[in-house]
Amino acid sequence: MKLRNRFVTMLMAGIVASASLSPVGGSLFAQQVEEGVNSESMSISGSPVTKQLEKGDQFNLFIDVYTTKSVDELRKSMQYIELEGSTTHSVDVQGVQIIEKENTKTIVVMDLVYNGTGKMVDIEIGFKDGSKGAKGSITLENAQSTLTASMGLTLSENVLNVVAGETQQITLTVKNNSKAYVEAGTMELKIKDPKSAKGIQLKKKKIDLSAMDKGAQKEYYVSVEIDKDVTRGIHEMEVKIGEAIHTVKLKVDSNFMPPSLEVAVNKTSAFEQNVPKTVEVSIKNVGHVAAKNVKLEIVPNEKVFVANGSNVRHVENIESGKTQVVPISLAVGDTSSANLPVELKLSYINDLGETQTSSQFIYLSSKGSVVQKELEMLTTVEPIGIKKVGDNFNVGFKVTAPDEAKNVKISVKAPDGIVSKSKSIFIEPKLTAGQSKSYQVTFVATQGVTTGTYPIEIVAEYMLNGKEVAINTYTTVSIEHAKENTEEKTKGKPKVIIGTYSSNPVVVKAGESFDLSIGFLNTHHNKTVKNLKANLTVKEQGEKDTGSVFTPVNASNTFYISELTPGQTEIKNIQLYTIPSAKPKTYEITLEMEYEDEKGEAITATEHFGIPVEQVTKLEVAEVKVETVEVGTPTELTANIYNTGKTGISNVRIKTIGEGFKVEDNTMIIGNLEQGSSKTYMPTLIPEQSGTLTGQIEIEYEEITGQVQTYHYDFQLEVSESMPNIDDQFNMNEMPMEEEKSGQGFVILGIILGVGAAAGVTTLVLKKWKRRLEEMNRDED
Repeated sequence: MKLRNRFVTMLMAGIVASASLSPVGGSLFAQQVEEGVNSESMSISGSPVTKQLEKGDQFNLFIDVYTTKSVDELRKSMQYIELEGSTTHSVDVQGVQIIEKENTKTIVVMDLVYNGTGKMVDIEIGFKDGSKGAKGSITLENAQSTLTASMGLTLSENVLNVVAGETQQITLTVKNNSKAYVEAGTMELKIKDPKSAKGIQLKKKKIDLSAMDKGAQKEYYVSVEIDKDVTRGIHEMEVKIGEAIHTVKLKVDSNFMPPSLEVAVNKTSAFEQNVPKTVEVSIKNVGHVAAKNVKLEIVPNEKVFVANGSNVRHVENIESGKTQVVPISLAVGDTSSANLPVELKLSYINDLGETQTSSQFIYLSSKGSVVQKELEMLTTVEPIGIKKVGDNFNVGFKVTAPDEAKNVKISVKAPDGIVSKSKSIFIEPKLTAGQSKSYQVTFVATQGVTTGTYPIEIVAEYMLNGKEVAINTYTTVSIEHAKENTEEKTKGKPKVIIGTYSSNPVVVKAGESFDLSIGFLNTHHNKTVKNLKANLTVKEQGEKDTGSVFTPVNASNTFYISELTPGQTEIKNIQLYTIPSAKPKTYEITLEMEYEDEKGEAITATEHFGIPVEQVTKLEVAEVKVETVEVGTPTELTANIYNTGKTGISNVRIKTIGEGFKVEDNTMIIGNLEQGSSKTYMPTLIPEQSGTLTGQIEIEYEEITGQVQTYHYDFQLEVSESMPNIDDQFNMNEMPMEEEKSGQGFVILGIILGVGAAAGVTTLVLKKWKRRLEEMNRDED
């Protein structure tokens, strides 16, 4: 019992002794180290590092060593200091600074670098006497650990615009929006729904991401191949960074015009009463993608009816550039009118799966009548900017007669208060087929005009196919009344006008899109307008009533402005598409506006402006033929010139240019080349050198707008060397007679070969002449 009590007493004494050697007041644990040979018990600790740390930042450690040794003894006894964990460092024990305190020695380790891992530095001090090392740890309280890529990186998820039918590069922007350093990682890419996005191919499926400091960003590039048949619209791409998944939207647009159907009708003349006759309705897809499930409906009326079969015809699909001809047997019950209208309705499904419809009229003529085309008018000079009362401005326009027109009255009409200072009515007794004439009228705004935008109408009146018709086009002018604006400083309702407008391009081409900018101007000097709504409309239809001339692209035709302060101009932009069948003229656009004054009273106003449209002019050179000939031998070049555009051209000049040959009958001049017509051009070429010669057919012409265009078509001419004169090469009288017999053998052989060559050349020449005679005979037939 006494022995047991003695053992317990000794054990408790040991525990008390151990406790007395532990550090007091340290925030971290101090570890008792086993005593070695000739070594005292030693422990280490240290206060936490409170400095804000990120990867790469420097910090200092203050290591408290609990020992009775002096500073010199401690320095001499240490063999190493190793640091692990949030920093990795092997300390030179001879170079560290040691600060002496009462019962401790503090080792100061300077300029350590935080490696971004964890918040703990493990310390071990080894001694030369072989005793076990002293160990401890110090906390880095405010260290920000490095994040993984999925935790720290974000991906910019803006919509990326791409184009069908092209291979293009998209940019993925990766950002480190965290408060820490982010480690390197990977980014994996795939199309979210391969079925709906069939035809979109990513050239790279995996990208290595570099490590990033906080706040940094980097761009990565990916090539994307998009088939031309990919559906327009939004397709989603999934991007995986580590374990985080992001979605990127690809907005697929198209360089290709959507399906658009043009209708032309043949055999519409010479109808007799109640005698069925077949007309040919040609439906051409002028778009760049197929029109599907095309349906044609003929709407009967009291004068025209379908003679055989149903009035609805299913055409199925029409590919891009293709034409389907639908024969329809029609009969007329009344031939008293020269022109009998028949409505055609078309419907089809576009590349987005949407059903599109359109309606237009064709005209049948009774026997003996001739259907003539109406006049074409195009504005050539329009008033630019805002005109003040008393300012002169000009309106210019051009009138073209596709067919002969007689007794044409042309009037330029302006609203009240805008008067002409020059002749504004023109009488043309006769305009011959293809003739064009230009006119210009000067106007001035008087005091009776209020501030606003006003339409100016150009009207041509004459008899067309037995009926009185009025063909019109428009332009607009913006007027500012200075006196009126001065009076509005203290009274009157605020007024909003179109202060400016512009289109890009200025002259819009049919079948193409254009950008329209409209500036809404509050003309009042001290009154604000609110809640302005403006609706853009075009009342005119395309040729043969094929629908509204201008259609908004991916947008509404309504604008909204919450507030317009006095004198403020707000610009609104819209993209419009011009239908392919739009006639070349200036179309009036109407803006109907509703807004409120400061008291909330409703105000309405209407503004007008004009957009000039021209048809696409297109020439094609086809069926170019030129024979392979010898130097100096004349040959005829044959080329057919086609006007495949939507409008006629004039003052056409055709010639051939190039080097290595001369040209006879070179220049050909054509007054007018109407839509769909062609001419044959046949100059004579005389080669002056052998080889492959390159030439150009140059066509210069004038569009309906008066602008001169030049078109070039390249061709090649193969020319061989001319054959030598056989008599000159083999003159028997000049042959030496005193050669050795062996030499005579070669001479005789040369003569035989020469005669054979001459016979071959003669045969070739005869065959060539025979072939030319056969071609001439075929032409005569």
